[in-house]
Amino acid sequence: MALTNDDRVEIRDLISRYNKAIDTGDADGYANTFAPDGKFIGIVGTFNGRDELRTFAAAYSTEEQYAEFASAQHWVTNVVADGDGSEATVFSHLQMVKPLPDGGRILLVGHYDDIVRKIDGQWLFAQRIVVSDA
Repeated sequence: MALTNDDRVEIRDLISRYNKAIDTGDADGYANTFAPDGKFIGIVGTFNGRDELRTFAAAYSTEEQYAEFASAQHWVTNVVADGDGSEATVFSHLQMVKPLPDGGRILLVGHYDDIVRKIDGQWLFAQRIVVSDA
């Protein structure tokens, strides 16, 4: 069965919950947007499973190696989801913006290539890949 309108809303909500969690330092919330065996492939590394994802998200807002991204905001647009009621591929554009006193700076322009799965009635990332378009 094709994705329903409810599926599409829930997938967009998943993306918003992901953004809120990583932007506010909510490591548990971030990890819980992924399936238990979910994978994140980003410009800063690859992380597998919720334990690694949680550790990454906690470090993202506190450790020196990620200092450039501290207080950055993930802005996602043009979400396109295709699939059925249990799995979908999702494309979306990404801008990472760092607010600064002079107005801010764009840190990254790119896109996400995602695979999401409905597990126990909830859409979760099975795999999320960040691609820099610069």
